[in-house]
Amino acid sequence: MGNRRLRLSPLIELAPDVVDIWTAPLDVDDATLDELLTRLSPSERKRVGALPEEKAARQYVVSRAMQRQLLASYAGGSPAEIQFGIVAMGKPTLSKPNDIGLQFNTTHSGRLVIIAVTAKRDVGVDVEQMRPIPRAMAVAKRCYSAAEYESLLGLEGEKRDRAFLAIWVKREGTAKARGDSVWRGLASWKNGELEPLAREFTVKSLDLGPEFVGVVVARGNDWRVAMRGTPVDFTA
Repeated sequence: MGNRRLRLSPLIELAPDVVDIWTAPLDVDDATLDELLTRLSPSERKRVGALPEEKAARQYVVSRAMQRQLLASYAGGSPAEIQFGIVAMGKPTLSKPNDIGLQFNTTHSGRLVIIAVTAKRDVGVDVEQMRPIPRAMAVAKRCYSAAEYESLLGLEGEKRDRAFLAIWVKREGTAKARGDSVWRGLASWKNGELEPLAREFTVKSLDLGPEFVGVVVARGNDWRVAMRGTPVDFTA
């Protein structure tokens, strides 16, 4: 065999009609954070050191380590072998190893990180933690369609905040699935430019409890969501 490295068999099987959803807490303890940091590449660790805020650095470490662990489990191999690339508008992609056409997308809000994994279809995921949105109507008037804006007029308090965020994550998740910029996507939605393209994608709400509003968006309508929980190493 010489120095040839053996490929490890995948640990997680992925059906072609499934989008797997994984969740994990971002607020890990320092010992866990240090261990996760060792899983990153030298360039990733350098980026962590350059991030100006501790919160952003912790989010990056947890989400990147989780990406490596999960993608290696699907593709076979070790987390260290995972190589990332960039596609349109800076959307991360798996460049190696990727014999099965894995696609993934990551989002986080508050203390939660979510990763969607599927095969051979564009995918986007977005989540927002429930919170008061003082300028909800002003933002909706500027960014949402007339019908969406009007749907918020009769709502107040938490109901309006949740409805506002439900529209927002749908728009952002769709933009991410398409590899588009969020703000350009919002402007295009408002003008009706993306409605024909949106029919190529299906939006499904995620059951994340009352504290969060989230969706996953993927090309086609021949797929279902599988909530996979938290990877073992990320259990709080």
